[in-house]
Amino acid sequence: MNTPFDAALRLRQREIDAMRVSISVQVNQLLVIEETRENVDRSVRRETEIAASNWGSSAHAFMARMRTQRERLIRERATVNARLATLREQATEAYGALRAIESAAERFRAEADRAAATAEQSRADDFSAARYSRAQDMIRRARLTTDRDAV
Repeated sequence: MNTPFDAALRLRQREIDAMRVSISVQVNQLLVIEETRENVDRSVRRETEIAASNWGSSAHAFMARMRTQRERLIRERATVNARLATLREQATEAYGALRAIESAAERFRAEADRAAATAEQSRADDFSAARYSRAQDMIRRARLTTDRDAV
């Protein structure tokens, strides 16, 4: 049964689906950032080992560049985490609104079902009363006819 809430339900469902996609994108960005950070850490460890074994090479410039890159990744991770938290909060609110609209639609359907059942019962009662009235009229007519014939 269609309800006046169906359009709002579809709209909220689309919003939640879009938020799911956005959340998934943010989670994927976090994974990429973490993987990149781990690669930077591995590179730093590898270069540190090379510099430690070879006294003639200097890794200061490389280390400074990697430190800057790691700090950038940390800032990006914080930004993505903040966006992800906001999206999750919005998704929670949208989900709550969706559930409220679904409840309203369900109440509407239940009320429509109750009204239909009441109308059906009223029709059945009306038919029964009409049948009873016809039967009473036939009995009355039969008595009148019998009383006239007896006179």
